[in-house]
Amino acid sequence: MEKNKEYNYIIFPLPLLQEIFKKPERGFSDLLYVGIYCSALTQKIKLENAFKQAIYCYYRQGLTTSLKERFGELEEKGVLSADTFYRGFDSGGFNPEIEIEELMKLNEPGLEEEIREFYMLYQIRAVLKLDFDIRTVIAVYHHYQRKYNSFTGQPRVMITTKMMLDFVHGEKTEFERVLFAAYAAIRSLMGRNKRLLETTHERIFTRMVGAKNAAALSSILEDEAVKKIYDTYTTRHQRTKILDHLVARNFIRSKVWIGRRLYLSTTISYDRLGGIVEMHRQSRNLGLRIQSNKVKESEAKEFLSEQMKRKKNKNPGTNPGR
Repeated sequence: MEKNKEYNYIIFPLPLLQEIFKKPERGFSDLLYVGIYCSALTQKIKLENAFKQAIYCYYRQGLTTSLKERFGELEEKGVLSADTFYRGFDSGGFNPEIEIEELMKLNEPGLEEEIREFYMLYQIRAVLKLDFDIRTVIAVYHHYQRKYNSFTGQPRVMITTKMMLDFVHGEKTEFERVLFAAYAAIRSLMGRNKRLLETTHERIFTRMVGAKNAAALSSILEDEAVKKIYDTYTTRHQRTKILDHLVARNFIRSKVWIGRRLYLSTTISYDRLGGIVEMHRQSRNLGLRIQSNKVKESEAKEFLSEQMKRKKNKNPGTNPGR
């Protein structure tokens, strides 16, 4: 098995948040399955190891039905040598060198991609310490990838595995589902390394229903179930209530509203929030002043260049050749 750093997060595309409102009975399960697949994609693997694991599971069970059937067909055609007696083992352990070489030489459409897919999911089970059916994860992921026309360019959300499992297995009220979605929206805005988020209510509650921006929101709200949630929980009273509950339930640690900007953090406590926000605002203001000065500098340079051109045109000078 390749060494992959263990982590306790599930990664999923933001648009999938819609599903917990469209399908309350299984939305979180589908979110988990897609998240497992997306988390598996972050792994670095060696193709030879993927072939080796697939062959091992072909001999010892655990292979997906599709791959098992494909390997069986290759064996029948005589292009894959099956070691029915030793099943790939020799005195040094499991070493199916012949089978690996044969598979890597084949030009079977989609076979290598399917083996990679199987191996990444096989590996992520150990990384996430989860027990799941690989075939189900593959089916659910590709269903939503087709439904949402791929997830390219969509923000990603990182949620702890523990929290995901809590929402998958526990019965949650509508308000608790909304809290999860609001927290996921915040996580999508913060990214992986941000300690402090400067944002607005509008950005959070747009993303709460799976829309990365206002343009995407109008399309998403065409679904009646999602629109009902959005209309109910984006009033001023409900937005304040949701953010207060996120702090009270330790989804986020602190928040403060200054002017038209909302500052919040999942790691910074209230006793440190004020000072860090002030440092952030000073740094941001300094950056804005520098940017503004750069614009002025460019304008001044352009003005001086134009003046020099005009002066030169008025005083062309004499030609020394005459």
